[in-house]
Amino acid sequence: MNNARTLLDRIYTDFEFAHAIADDLFPVSINRDQGIFIAKVIDRHKPKVVVELGFRYGISSLWVHSATHRPSSHIIIDPYHHIPNPPKRFTIDTFIRKQKGVILEDHMTSQEYLAKLLRQKTKVDMVFVDASQWFDSVMTDMYFVARILRLKGIVVIRNIWSKPVRKAVMYYLKNLPFTVVGIAPWQEWVIKHVPVVGELLLRVLIRPLDLCVMRLTHVDNRDWDSYIPF
Repeated sequence: MNNARTLLDRIYTDFEFAHAIADDLFPVSINRDQGIFIAKVIDRHKPKVVVELGFRYGISSLWVHSATHRPSSHIIIDPYHHIPNPPKRFTIDTFIRKQKGVILEDHMTSQEYLAKLLRQKTKVDMVFVDASQWFDSVMTDMYFVARILRLKGIVVIRNIWSKPVRKAVMYYLKNLPFTVVGIAPWQEWVIKHVPVVGELLLRVLIRPLDLCVMRLTHVDNRDWDSYIPF
């Protein structure tokens, strides 16, 4: 069995082991269903270069490496991943840092490092966005993501229940050449149209998966004054 999957199985089934890593490992980290979904996205699209925004305790990074078709390059960006609560045991950190092709950037912010990748003309195949939920942060992250992503590249965004995250996703779906793929139709409808329901109810409806998968479909050829309300 894949070593990352073995470690994940123990983390999800052995409460004492998980608690020994961090008191709040869950629910801060992604759940098993979300992790399996991410691994399936990777196996389906077979990205060679993956960028991950947000690391925290590293559960999502483990799921990336649990996939059958693991990326040859995995860039993880999070200067705040152990603030304010560092893990009690660095089991996951140690594992991830030893994986071939991993770059764990913990000094620069996501925007700073993404700007660096853009200057270097680096192209990536998939980006997992699970960083700050501030609207301006998500929008700025996506500004750079849209420019380093290869055509037909995939973006997976977590925390769709969060209004600022969802609003940023709506902007990109309505104004840029992105389309939702690999997610239930009713969730796509919620993301695009945002029915008038309480945030708590929306969180309950979406929380089981809570991921949006978008694909960059074609080159951005908007007019200079193009804008679609979102």
